[in-house]
Amino acid sequence: MQFPHNTNLYYIVQNTPTVKIPLDDISDLMLKLSPSIEDIFIKCFWRGVSYKCRDILRFQRTEEGFCYSFNSQTAERSTNDESNINPPFVGPDGILIPLRNNAAGKETGLKLIMSNMSSEFFPTDNRRRGFNVMIHPNDGFPDVATAYKIHAVRDRITRISVSVAQVEADESLDRLDIRNSQCYLYRAKAKNLNSLFHKSSNEDTCFIKCRMRAIYQACNCTQYFFKLYKGLGTHCGIEHIPCLIENDILQRNPKIPEDEPGFPRWSIPFSMNCSCRPPCSFTTYTTELRYEFRQFINKEPSSSRYDVFLEVNYRELFATSYRRSMRYTTQDLLVSFGGVASLFLGCSLVSIVEILYVIYKSFLVIVRNQYNNYKLNNNPAWPDATAI
Repeated sequence: MQFPHNTNLYYIVQNTPTVKIPLDDISDLMLKLSPSIEDIFIKCFWRGVSYKCRDILRFQRTEEGFCYSFNSQTAERSTNDESNINPPFVGPDGILIPLRNNAAGKETGLKLIMSNMSSEFFPTDNRRRGFNVMIHPNDGFPDVATAYKIHAVRDRITRISVSVAQVEADESLDRLDIRNSQCYLYRAKAKNLNSLFHKSSNEDTCFIKCRMRAIYQACNCTQYFFKLYKGLGTHCGIEHIPCLIENDILQRNPKIPEDEPGFPRWSIPFSMNCSCRPPCSFTTYTTELRYEFRQFINKEPSSSRYDVFLEVNYRELFATSYRRSMRYTTQDLLVSFGGVASLFLGCSLVSIVEILYVIYKSFLVIVRNQYNNYKLNNNPAWPDATAI
């Protein structure tokens, strides 16, 4: 039972006897049945140095189910906190600080050796063994649409190279309202990022919340891998599968923009009623998947040759950065008007203002002198200027 494959469970249930589980116990039961870090991960490396996997990985809720993550600010903080090196770290002000890296290329990032988990599959399950891997911003929940399927293939190493691009919003956007800015500006740092209901500028997190709300409104339940929607309803069970399948298309399609060409009526499916504006500032990751085969010097047990070997590293030492700002400010508007007026007048508006200023100051001097002369001529007691 996972997005976007809710229909898979329906076909499994059709040919398999089921046991009715109380809806209040489904999430806890799935959590207890999920494999531990020791069950999945054999060895973990960061920048070429070996660490205990429990010391650098955390429990993570995703739409794929219960997972484990590295350096994610949205991971659960209630587990593995006994390790003082598990990223991200809590800063002096309570803000989560992610782990950083200043190296690129092979063996400079995260390296994981994972078990193929063959013993956890049913004998009749012929699906390829492997794991779903998602690369995501550390302040957002993993997006299942970006997941790679990493299979257990004999002696194969899977390498994911990551390129980074950042868009930073200028302070000039603060003067625009939401309607005119066409993006969501939010700079406050949240401390409780592992809750889906914190105020986040991440667009993927917004769509996850929207799907959760749509499922609750349609089926009156929340899928087991997330906490109950606002504490209401129950977790989805086998009896909710028909409802989830009926609303499968609904979860894939957000609301279309109004008065936007290219959306004929026949092409618009039933969609969620949510408005997730793109953030004004964001970081995006472009990934490249490559495969290599291991080169052996020492003889290794044949069983280990079917483990899953994964490396994630930066592709370049640099990141591409963009700055988003107002194209036309009030100052630019005044300069443009001044330039147009100068073309018609044949001189600069600044020069005209300076001439008017000189005339104004001269006029004030003349008026003051005339006033002083008037006082002097009409008041004999007025002292002579030379006597002062």
